[in-house]
Amino acid sequence: DLPTLEGRGHVSLALYRHDRPAPLLFILPGFGASPYFGVAPYLAGVFHREGFHVVILPSPMSWNFALAASRSGVPGYAPEDARDLYAVMQKTLAVLKTRYAMMPTGIYFLGFSLGGLEGAYLSLIDTREKSLGVELYLLINPPIDLAHGVNKIAEWSALARKFGPEKSQNLIARALAIVDAFSYEPGDERAVIDRFVKRFDVFTTEEIQFLIAENLQRQIPELVYVTQVLHDRNVLTAPKTDFRARLNEARSFSLKDYKQKIALPLWQKQLGLPQADPDSFLKRGSLAPIVEELRANPRAHVMHNADDVLVERQAVESLKNALGGQMTVYPRGGHLGNVWFPENQSDALRFFRSPLSSKLAGPR
Repeated sequence: DLPTLEGRGHVSLALYRHDRPAPLLFILPGFGASPYFGVAPYLAGVFHREGFHVVILPSPMSWNFALAASRSGVPGYAPEDARDLYAVMQKTLAVLKTRYAMMPTGIYFLGFSLGGLEGAYLSLIDTREKSLGVELYLLINPPIDLAHGVNKIAEWSALARKFGPEKSQNLIARALAIVDAFSYEPGDERAVIDRFVKRFDVFTTEEIQFLIAENLQRQIPELVYVTQVLHDRNVLTAPKTDFRARLNEARSFSLKDYKQKIALPLWQKQLGLPQADPDSFLKRGSLAPIVEELRANPRAHVMHNADDVLVERQAVESLKNALGGQMTVYPRGGHLGNVWFPENQSDALRFFRSPLSSKLAGPR
């Protein structure tokens, strides 16, 4: 019953199900992602065709999760977001069993990008508490040092100053025109994806970097708006009753602004965490601090790319040395650039059908 947000306090999921017993796969997408667009629905289609029930969760860094599922109301700290996700997944499983009489033959998890990092923390929680009983966790391209990734995005976002307003808007318009041109084509066909990717060959590397940063930036305003309805820190000056003005003002906030001006002060206060600069705090909630615990969990496996543009190559090598056989490293693919490849999909399906997964009964 919050002003301007009445009736929106429900977690929004996407469900792909069969009318027969099957394993259940939870998919958690990356930063700010919706369950209905992008990589997650594509992967859901792949696994659904292979005999899985699939549930796509919203990213904790989305306005929907912040409003409906985050206890702090300010997501972005992976250890706490994972705890909130754990509660959402338990409630979801209960609904599936009561409303749809679904009795999964096994429960699995796939997280990619930021969802992979959150999934790593989730795996530690379920190992201790065993309330969900997730059998296997596949973590694709998780950020190893979150501060490095956030700073890289800020660096790419700053290219707007180099390009100037006119060129920046022109680049965005051209990219959106490509997306719109493919909006009615099947997004899970390889030929369509190949044509879609080829259309972006006209952009330079810097232009692509700017567009990636711009796409991520577009997830921020709604998140900022919702957090300020929940916890007003007076970072927005427009009247609280003027939804459009406050949302428009929130468009000036970057991911770094969100972390520094909104999230960090509240995390320190609500969670009783020590004072720290933003980068130190982000490192605290990254993958590196839990590598030893992850290595002790044979149910978790990481897939990464040596040339991931949001991760230092040395960090990938160090993680591989630490995890050994629990990690697969591909030489090329950038950040999620090879999830479309048959080899990568076969490797993912093979992982979920490994001997560890004795209950998996989907058709092949």
